[in-house]
Amino acid sequence: MKLSIIFEEKPKRWGFRGDPYFWDYLKELAENMELISPDELEDWIKKEYLSLSGKALTDTYNDFAVIKQFAHGGMSSGGVDNKWWMEEGIPLLKSRLTTF
Repeated sequence: MKLSIIFEEKPKRWGFRGDPYFWDYLKELAENMELISPDELEDWIKKEYLSLSGKALTDTYNDFAVIKQFAHGGMSSGGVDNKWWMEEGIPLLKSRLTTF
């Protein structure tokens, strides 16, 4: 089973405007990957974030990165919200992995 299955249902709420684009980016990469452990998933997401933004994905309050390829207009265009990914996005995806 491909890892992309955990990205099928998108969250109803995001942090910044770039978050859905980062989600889609990860989903596309995951189409060529088999399921992995929840800890491996978190490490992989953090690695991809670092490679795109040049910054570590941490739970530091009000920290975010602007990723140019995800900028499609608007005030927070291209912004990927660390807090949302650490508190909502990654935990959601990790919980989905436990159902397989």
